[in-house]
Amino acid sequence: MRHKTLLIATLILGLAALALVRLNREQPAADGGKQPLVATATLDQLKSFTVKAGNKSVTLEKSADGWTVKEKLSLPADVENRLQPLIRGLQKANNLGQLTANPKRLERLGLTDSSVALTSADGKTTTIQFGKQTEDGVGASARLQGQDFAVRTDFTGYLEGDATSWVDFNLFVAPPAEIKSVAFRWKDGQAEFSRQAKGVPFEGKQGSVEDIVMTLATVRAADAVALDDKEAAQAARASQVKLTLFDGSAVTLTFAKAATAKPNEQPKTFVRVEHSDPKHPANALAKKAVFVAAPWLAEQVPGSLADFKKGQQPAPEPVAPPIPIPGPAPAIITSPDIKVK
Repeated sequence: MRHKTLLIATLILGLAALALVRLNREQPAADGGKQPLVATATLDQLKSFTVKAGNKSVTLEKSADGWTVKEKLSLPADVENRLQPLIRGLQKANNLGQLTANPKRLERLGLTDSSVALTSADGKTTTIQFGKQTEDGVGASARLQGQDFAVRTDFTGYLEGDATSWVDFNLFVAPPAEIKSVAFRWKDGQAEFSRQAKGVPFEGKQGSVEDIVMTLATVRAADAVALDDKEAAQAARASQVKLTLFDGSAVTLTFAKAATAKPNEQPKTFVRVEHSDPKHPANALAKKAVFVAAPWLAEQVPGSLADFKKGQQPAPEPVAPPIPIPGPAPAIITSPDIKVK
């Protein structure tokens, strides 16, 4: 009987403690009271915004020429892959009500790690701090400017504070089928290839360039430096490639390699793009910065005629290893007239 009474008392104490925890724990508001996280007018009249994340900060500004990245020489922003996804995420995001005002809980949410500051045309700035995902998994926790409590949201966008990640580094893009001819210039020689019509192979005395043309149809940089960058100014010209399109336009790519400090170190390759159309964006970009070629692009363009010819040689066919014969090694039978010492 004594054991039964003790068990009942323990059960009652446990239920009381659970009820106390539930009372002290702040309950999120119902979804019925949700409202937009960011006012529609703020996003419609957006002139600039700053993203802070990962101990880095980047500011994008809107001008007559479009969106640019302030910290990266005011180069064009990657609208399709970076800007639009973030703006759409903020447009769809809702404020689902108060999450907590408990200082200790607010600290655990990490609300000071990431934020977005939106500035509209009237000069007003709306700042939102984003923290960890809420326990229900709907979206990130957030705190609006001037509030001492966090709210639940359904925002799931990715915040990136690295300015380089926001730049559109596509310097020149054309369908490979539109390229009519390609001409290489090196210190030790040159090579030219052309085709009479779209879809037919290139013709030239030195070999084949089909794979190289496929690569050069998209000229993308990995980074950019200022026009007065010392390393870029001292880089030695390695090669020049001229692409002529069927529409008569032409683009010239000039590659220069910087000196390396170590024998086996991969040199940094700079690329300059000049288009025959003065109004082409590549010409405007060349006046803003010097671009560092993406590694895959630099590796595909031969640095000399000797390297080009070497790349034209077919790779040797692999020699199949001898197939081991299972079982004991065969005995060596010698002639009776031969004495083995």
